[in-house]
Amino acid sequence: MWNSIQCAVQGRSHVKDGIPCQDKTFYSNVNDVQVIALADGAGSAQLSHFGAETVTKFICSELSDQFDFYFAEEDGVIVKQQIMSGVIKCLQEQAAELKCEMKDLASTLLFVAVKDEKFIIAHIGDGVIGYLKDDELKIASQPENGEFVNTTIFTTSKDALMTMKLIKGSLGQIRGFILMSDGTEVSLYNKKEKRLADVLKKIMKMSILISSTKIEEQLQQSFAMVVSQATTDDCSIAILMDDRDEFKGFMKLSHCEKCTLLKIESNSSKKRIKRYSDILLFLQKRQSLVNVAHYIHLKPKYAKRYVQKLYELNLIEKTNHSCYQTLVKMN
Repeated sequence: MWNSIQCAVQGRSHVKDGIPCQDKTFYSNVNDVQVIALADGAGSAQLSHFGAETVTKFICSELSDQFDFYFAEEDGVIVKQQIMSGVIKCLQEQAAELKCEMKDLASTLLFVAVKDEKFIIAHIGDGVIGYLKDDELKIASQPENGEFVNTTIFTTSKDALMTMKLIKGSLGQIRGFILMSDGTEVSLYNKKEKRLADVLKKIMKMSILISSTKIEEQLQQSFAMVVSQATTDDCSIAILMDDRDEFKGFMKLSHCEKCTLLKIESNSSKKRIKRYSDILLFLQKRQSLVNVAHYIHLKPKYAKRYVQKLYELNLIEKTNHSCYQTLVKMN
């Protein structure tokens, strides 16, 4: 089983000029194929947000139907040609419908498709594709820029087929994939060191413990308040995380497993672990610190230490009116 996480926020310049978010993401789980795609609409293309949405939806549908063929085909050129043929066809149809030129729908395109123990990656234009393997973040594909400074390749570019990157392989120890647009790169990718920010690994791991919906809510807030402030461009990210070792819930963990999650010594007393467990259970509904202290029979100043630890571990969140609520799956 795989979890998908997606987030796209409007760039500051687009907010100012009244331009819609041109970054689009899409995810599908059809025919036992997981596909996640991201497209960054060209800022110079008036209707690129339509083009970006169209190609992400197309590629998810196409890989869901044709994964086995694309993976088995040894000639990469044939695979690229067929993918690009489909991309161009759907953009032509949309251009006719919107009565615009193809170039008005230009965007980049990044996607990852997974079936059983196999994966296919493809990349046109800028943005970054990374993956988590053996607990380390690695780069699968770096940005592809155009002939001139500050230009890139788009799905509608004459060089799209020639510059398109295609990677196929076996998952092995790979646990997840990350796609990001160039707006997000500014904050979460070090171009000089070709390294992804460590916080991404934390997000990927938390997606196993916390619902994807809650992670996406947190990402939306973080991107709006932090990531988008480092650039004027739209910012987007799409994550596909393996959940084959499915998290059954905090209460079903062993004593040692709870200690590992809470980052405390495995010889910690059962009473201490019980307090953390009781707090998490109690906070399945929003509660104040005073209520928590009363529930676990401690003075507020002592209960605060437990609550603060859970908050720092992202196992609970602080809500309005200085209350707290559990984030982690309990059962």
